[in-house]
Amino acid sequence: MEDIILQVENISKNFGMTQALKNVNFTIRKGTIHSLLGRNGAGKSTVVNIIAGIYRQNTGSVLLEGKEISSYSVFDRQNMGIKIVPQHASIVPDLTVGENIFLGVWPKKRVFVDWKRLYKDAEEELDRYGLHVDPKKKVGSLNGVDQRKVNIIRAMHGGAKLIILDEPTTALSSREREELFVFVNELKKKGTAFIFISHYLQEVVDLSDDVTVIRDGKSFPGADGEVLNEEKLANLIAGEDVELVCRDPKEHDKERELLLECRNLTGDILKDVNISFYKGEIVGLVGFPGSGARELCRTLFGMEKLTGGEILKGGSRIRVQNPSDAIARGIAYVSYDRHKEGIVGLMSIRENIGMSLFNTKLKNRLGLIDKTKSEQMASGYFEEFHIKANSTEDRLDSLSGGNQQKVVVAKSVSIEPELLILDEPTIGIDIKSREEIIENVNKITEEKNTSVLYLTNDFDELLRTVDRILFFRDGRLLQDVRNQNLSHEDVIQIRDAVGTDAGKRTEEVGRI
Repeated sequence: MEDIILQVENISKNFGMTQALKNVNFTIRKGTIHSLLGRNGAGKSTVVNIIAGIYRQNTGSVLLEGKEISSYSVFDRQNMGIKIVPQHASIVPDLTVGENIFLGVWPKKRVFVDWKRLYKDAEEELDRYGLHVDPKKKVGSLNGVDQRKVNIIRAMHGGAKLIILDEPTTALSSREREELFVFVNELKKKGTAFIFISHYLQEVVDLSDDVTVIRDGKSFPGADGEVLNEEKLANLIAGEDVELVCRDPKEHDKERELLLECRNLTGDILKDVNISFYKGEIVGLVGFPGSGARELCRTLFGMEKLTGGEILKGGSRIRVQNPSDAIARGIAYVSYDRHKEGIVGLMSIRENIGMSLFNTKLKNRLGLIDKTKSEQMASGYFEEFHIKANSTEDRLDSLSGGNQQKVVVAKSVSIEPELLILDEPTIGIDIKSREEIIENVNKITEEKNTSVLYLTNDFDELLRTVDRILFFRDGRLLQDVRNQNLSHEDVIQIRDAVGTDAGKRTEEVGRI
């Protein structure tokens, strides 16, 4: 029992008449990474809040190093070594790195802050944990991964024994994720334990020593003595067999019809980008933030402006100056931020799906929305995308994240686009919803000959989904590679290789 840091024993929790947790059990060992998985709403957050002391369980016990702590407050538990690093970096951007590390416990000289000691101690803490930044630099100027490291170092300085990492890789590039994992593993070797929460199953497989799945308020061991694998975890999370969708990458057929041609596209980020898209193919995008991958998506949808170059469709130049232009030319876009750019939560499922068609197909002779047509169309997509709700009249903000995202994709598909642009379409949603979305995307390329641009930082998902991959760096397209027997490691190697030679176009460019 000496190596056990935390025991959760038969925890149950009710919110009114709703039972959120039912006899949840798991044990966390010192110096290990224990992943906590489950669909949105499965009970993960409730478990974490009970461990942190934010909620009090109805029955059961929480023990830290063998000591029952259920009666202790949030602050007591923090002082005992339980720390939370939230999904979005918890920093004060206008304060320095040193000020953030010692936030709330700045060293004093009489009644004043001892700045000399603060920055000296901060430098020692940064050196100890391998974060090589200036302690006097404003933390808001750091990249995402370094901000998260500052959070973790602050927790370590506060005597952390168990750190809860809640979706720590959200909005990080692949390289930043890998850098964060190296950092976490170094702390693990020194005896710190972690609870790791993520929707990216390959991250969980690569990083975890142990896994617990929360489903319908109950706990299930994720490995149970077996080697961890993504498919087993997906099935356990869903409570049923979830078949991971694997597209058979299409051979390039030179007779296939050209859909769109981009010539010398140039903008604030894009630099002289040349690409051709063919009907019925799925093209993946790989690139760090600011590389041009996302910028290409948003430029083709008229959300970012071109300063040079041209887009041709059917051999004729087209102008895409705003999203309305794009939709009129058969281009649809699903944003990486569905809450800001994808949904209107107060409107119904039906209204959200038909939103792009209010001024066209759904308008009657009087200039009003034809509700019958709207209902028929929404019902069709409601069934096709397996949206879980009582009816199409349910408000969108009453749905889970996965079902909201299905509505967002259905809204884009409803305009019957010739080019569908998907920017992180499965980020932060449950496994079952993810596979259903991928299956529907695959289906429209087969049945409607739709072309798809697919941007995701989950390389395993990418390789299961696309026919070829475009690699971007510094605003330039550096490689165009067919997805033929590529592995996760191959993608990383190609990405890193183009990163070391960003200004040079390689022999792979244009190979499709």
